[in-house]
Amino acid sequence: MLGMRGSCLATCLFAVLVAGCERPSSQRASSHLGLSPEKLEFGLSAVGITRTKTVRLSNQGRAPLLVRGVSATLPNVRVVPFEPFELPSGGEREVEVHFTADVEGTVEGQLEVLTDADNVGREGVAALGVGGQGVRASLVVLVRALDFGNVETGHLEVRELVVRNDSLVDSPVRLSISGPDADAFGSGAVGAPFSLRPGEQRRLSLSFLPERLGAAEAEAHVRVECAGCEPFVVKLSGTGIASRLEVTPLRVDFGRVAVGSTAEERVTVRNLGSEPLAYGGVKLLEGARGDFHLVSAPTLPGEVLAPGARVEVRVSFSPTSRGVVPAALLEVDARPLGSTRPGPKVSLVGEGGSGCVELQPRLLDFGAVPEGLSATRDVRAFNRCREDVLVSEQKLTPRKGGYFLLAQAPASLPIPAGQSLTLPITFMPRAGAGAGEAELSVKLLDGRGTSAEVVRLVGEGRVFPPCQYALAPEEVSFGRVPPGSEVTLGVGLRNVGSTECYVAGMRVAEGSDAAFSAEPMPPRVLAPGERALLRVRFKPESAELFSGLAEAWVHHPSRGHVRVSLRGEGARGCFSVQPTRLDFGALRLSCGPRKREVVLYNDCAGPTRLVGLGLEGDASDFQVSGGPSVPGELAPGSRATLEVTYAPQGGGDDIAALRFELATGAPFSVGLEGRGLLQDEKTDTFTQSARNAVDVLFVVDNSGSMMDEQRRLGQNLAAFLSQAAASDVDYHIAVTTTGLTRSLEMGTLCPGGADGGENGRFFPVDGASPRIITPATPEAASVFAHNTNVGVCHWNEQGLEAMYRALSDPLVHQGDDPGTPWPRDGNAGFLRQDARLAIITVTDEEDFSPRDVGFYETFLLGLKGNDRSQVVFSAIAGPEDLGSCPSASGTGSRYLALARATGGVVESICTPNWAESLARLSESTFEVQRSFPLSETPSDASRIRVRVDGVAVTQGWVYDARSHAVVFSLAPAPGVTVEITYPVGCQGSLR
Repeated sequence: MLGMRGSCLATCLFAVLVAGCERPSSQRASSHLGLSPEKLEFGLSAVGITRTKTVRLSNQGRAPLLVRGVSATLPNVRVVPFEPFELPSGGEREVEVHFTADVEGTVEGQLEVLTDADNVGREGVAALGVGGQGVRASLVVLVRALDFGNVETGHLEVRELVVRNDSLVDSPVRLSISGPDADAFGSGAVGAPFSLRPGEQRRLSLSFLPERLGAAEAEAHVRVECAGCEPFVVKLSGTGIASRLEVTPLRVDFGRVAVGSTAEERVTVRNLGSEPLAYGGVKLLEGARGDFHLVSAPTLPGEVLAPGARVEVRVSFSPTSRGVVPAALLEVDARPLGSTRPGPKVSLVGEGGSGCVELQPRLLDFGAVPEGLSATRDVRAFNRCREDVLVSEQKLTPRKGGYFLLAQAPASLPIPAGQSLTLPITFMPRAGAGAGEAELSVKLLDGRGTSAEVVRLVGEGRVFPPCQYALAPEEVSFGRVPPGSEVTLGVGLRNVGSTECYVAGMRVAEGSDAAFSAEPMPPRVLAPGERALLRVRFKPESAELFSGLAEAWVHHPSRGHVRVSLRGEGARGCFSVQPTRLDFGALRLSCGPRKREVVLYNDCAGPTRLVGLGLEGDASDFQVSGGPSVPGELAPGSRATLEVTYAPQGGGDDIAALRFELATGAPFSVGLEGRGLLQDEKTDTFTQSARNAVDVLFVVDNSGSMMDEQRRLGQNLAAFLSQAAASDVDYHIAVTTTGLTRSLEMGTLCPGGADGGENGRFFPVDGASPRIITPATPEAASVFAHNTNVGVCHWNEQGLEAMYRALSDPLVHQGDDPGTPWPRDGNAGFLRQDARLAIITVTDEEDFSPRDVGFYETFLLGLKGNDRSQVVFSAIAGPEDLGSCPSASGTGSRYLALARATGGVVESICTPNWAESLARLSESTFEVQRSFPLSETPSDASRIRVRVDGVAVTQGWVYDARSHAVVFSLAPAPGVTVEITYPVGCQGSLR
């Protein structure tokens, strides 16, 4: 018996051991396929050019996985073939993908990875979105003439020519100079072509060095390097004179001044020559409005301005009305003795204004709303101040009929500088009350005080008869669409009755598949025959069937809730159409039609039979021509091109579907959109940035040869700050040196506590003066001059590396550098996310930093999200022609290269006039937007009308036909609204 029990026990123990050797399936090691990036975006690509990117496949699991292949759902996306491979745990491999844009338009689809990875579904397919957009190339030159003015013979004057690539692809550009006096003009950009990235703006420095007296003329030709491209011609002019007279500034900008208030500025006249000048005083020229006044203008004994002497003139601006005031001219009667030539003229500009917070609209009209329903509209508060404001005490005061309600409870709501706040208001009519009226009042706290703003609210309660309407279509079918691609079709509700029809809440209903989307339409009243059109987008992310619902509400006792079914299919296959969406933009009825192309791709192993081709929706506004015969076949591996023409028959939105019926099943669709314009005018509205914030870092050479240059820099820094003060710029200014290590070998000590080795830390390291200068810094100009006096003790100039260390970890984020004995010697608080960044280096030697110039360019762009408009590097350095600058120790070629790469200003370290050079740097650094590109081409430029904050402006701007932009001679004040109305041209939308 005991033996039997022992035998059983052994058997059971053996069974347990055997079972324990097998791991449950839930504990088996698994594989996990990772794809990077999350979406392969080729972005903008020139038509006909192939772009290449890579996708990284990684195994993030513990077991190996097999990759059998990668394919694309788009015919013009090609994956470089490879043999199936295994990825071990932790393994990675890159796959090369090519994209070639065949036509203009957006293309979206998917890459499909065939794999046995455990994190992929049963189909064994992992999907990765892929997209790109085909575009074509253009160039904009903002001015047609550059006048260098009067320049003393033998002296160099530099002006900038702004060139911008307004196309969406890289453009190669070449600059050349020709004409009778071409030898007097020059530019470092002449010669080899340079490339402008999409949206990139570059400032080309052109010089004028007169060797003879009198006027000089030439032409600068700027062209895109392409066959048949005509150059932009910029006329160059200047006059060589025998003496020098400095008048600063030559443009006095009073900015925005409250009506009834007075602002005052100063103009300095200085004789920089070695001979006396005749001086007859100053005067306001005839034609100036009474808003500008001459406050004081000293007279001189014998009416002579001695060598080195200066005169200070005070002028004021007292606006009598709102808006931009026509510019005035102040003539300075200073000239060589015995000459009758008129003296220089100073332009005076300014604007009358009011508060910088505004509620829009001033009158909120809800229109007619049926009794028993409600409507919601928005009031927006725009903060055009340079600081944050607070909106509080929102209050509705009813006047008559109906209920006006705040959609959210009253509260204190902050509005950051330059941004806006939405206040939703709901109107609900009262039965039999008719018209309703109320007032919305709010209090605004802007840091200087409290003000109140009022918006008038009106609405009308009305009894509407039942709405008689028709739907077209009654069901929307998007057909087959490749995953990742998008098709837009319309749901139309037309008033077919003889009375008005109220429509509200037109949208894609909640609960619809996420592949369907639309911008909800606000409530509106449809006149008899008028149509409301909802644009519904279908973008499948996978290969399956999708459904949804579009809905709206109308005033009807039994058919008040309108519903339209939506359906579509995400489908993979070897046949495809590109693009899947054509938007023709807005087009005047009197203009000719617009045409676009659609390409059919048959990448199947056999022929594809096309059994039907047709238009649905607003078919009369679109026509299709060319392409294959229908019915007919597309040969394997072939493609066919069709042309779609848009010619609107009336005003309003048009939307249609181009259907391709295949013998194999459901149709493929291309969404067609356009808008017919009855009116012959269009208004583009712009809001000037309310907060002009700039962070400026000076990198000053502290080598032994820089003593005179540092002195001249410090003496003329007021010219640099003048533009910042005139433009009311919120600036941070700091200074560092080109020295990275302590230097005690030259027998001269540098001030500031670091012995010349700031190593990117702001000067002075010892905190003897404020290290970050702001508009609130007492005696900012004096502090600035003190901080640029960095001493002359070093020998190894590494300015670019010093800039890099100043703006990178750890200094940029820490208040103290832990590796030094000095307290609070970090650079924290200087670099602001929302501010433009400007670097200015001042040196007489080449840069000896350890990295390529491209590294530093990439670093600067990375600080600002690769937005080139937010970064500029400028240089006062040794020029390329050292013969013109004998005091320079070497050409600052690396500094010049970075300045040109970022569109910065380049000045010679041997500049004869530091004030003018710094003024040009200041204008480049602190200037706000002056050019406002129009969305369409005006048919008659003489009919362009400009309003600034609602006030008509007839002077101080020009229309530049090449850039299709209105360019102001003086940038509009921060925060103002610029409205430009113009007759619509027939060339089509520019965007």
